[in-house]
Amino acid sequence: MARFKFGSRKHVEQQDQEQSSPAPGWQPPGDEQAEPAAEPERPAAQQSSPAPGWQPPGGAGSWIPYDADDEEEDGQPAPAADSAAESDDRARTEHDQHEHDEPDDHEHDEPDDREHDEPDDREHDEPEREHDEPDDREHDEPEREQSSSRVSVVDEQPPRPEPPEGVSEEEYKWHTYRVYPSGRPDAVEFVDTYKAFGRAHILRGLDMGLPEGMVSMILGPSGTGKSVCIKHMVGLLYPDKGDVIVHGESVPNMPDDQLFEMRKKFGLLFQDGALFGSMNLYDNVAFPLRQHTEKGEDEIEDVVMRRLNEVGLGESRTKMPNELSGGMRKRAGFARALVLEPDIVLFDEPDSGLDPVRTALLGELILEIHRDMMDEAKAKEREHLPTFCVITHDIMSARRVADYINVLWKGRIVEAGPAEDMLNSENPFIRQFLSGESQGPLTMD
Repeated sequence: MARFKFGSRKHVEQQDQEQSSPAPGWQPPGDEQAEPAAEPERPAAQQSSPAPGWQPPGGAGSWIPYDADDEEEDGQPAPAADSAAESDDRARTEHDQHEHDEPDDHEHDEPDDREHDEPDDREHDEPEREHDEPDDREHDEPEREQSSSRVSVVDEQPPRPEPPEGVSEEEYKWHTYRVYPSGRPDAVEFVDTYKAFGRAHILRGLDMGLPEGMVSMILGPSGTGKSVCIKHMVGLLYPDKGDVIVHGESVPNMPDDQLFEMRKKFGLLFQDGALFGSMNLYDNVAFPLRQHTEKGEDEIEDVVMRRLNEVGLGESRTKMPNELSGGMRKRAGFARALVLEPDIVLFDEPDSGLDPVRTALLGELILEIHRDMMDEAKAKEREHLPTFCVITHDIMSARRVADYINVLWKGRIVEAGPAEDMLNSENPFIRQFLSGESQGPLTMD
């Protein structure tokens, strides 16, 4: 009896192999080979061709009749129906293949995820942590290194120094020694400086800096050592202990020749102008140029008149000091302090003896001259920017003029920093002094 299968013989064999289970409802008789189910005999016409109008899955002409004679002609026995054992074997084979395929998935998928995803995350995340953490250390460690200088970070303060010998800690309880950052190097720096005149101890371990290129102020009660600081800067006084540094060089350790040359970096405005009474205004201002330079008189006149015009005294060049008012003498002393184009200008209470209006005008003049000198120094690319240091008791001048404020009391710095930080300080002594209040730590004693 012929049985029809469609497609080539090779295709038919592949279809038999791809079958994974017997026909539904069929029970195998154990391990014995199952006999093919008997099929009813069909008419000869049906055995030789399919039903009319039927197309095989592969299209017309893709089927061939299948019977035992074909197999006998090829010399091979006709294939029998799938037995239960063969079905089980195929099921096991497919199960084994499935188990074999799953490791392939793990080998190809999971390792890929681990090798490409997880290591990538670690390679990208951990280096980022390694990149971030060193950056934090690189930013934090320089801040710690700067904590001992004038550009230190407030949160990284050095240990609180011990009080001076023979003085209790209670006497210095308002000294926080806090230094707010200025962002610039110090032109002048006092390092643990002590100075006494007999039994009067003036400087008692002073640590103070004047940032370069700023208008700094030294504020404090009377008799606390402000003017003594100026004399140490120019080498008129030497500390009993400690050091004073100007542009990186120790003043007490300078030989005389170097000290004299260093003093040319300074211009000094004294409290009352300190003009020579026997010279007119022009000769007083020209004196430093004639003393320390080789300039001719024509060049000296150009410099002197430029400075006198800057301070508003160009029309008073022939007047004697006793013919000048207090404000005019201050401005004449200011002009004389500028003729050598100094890197550092010191003002010792320039507002003393002046009325409030002239004090305000002098403050504006200081700011104007400093701006002009800054522009000139930058244009000429000088090594150091001009630094102004003003010693005063006038709080309004400090508010109008100061870029940086040092508050000095009992021979030490209470606090120091940019004017905005100091004017907003929470220290009771700083608040009392800068606001001029009677109630607070500072008394008449």
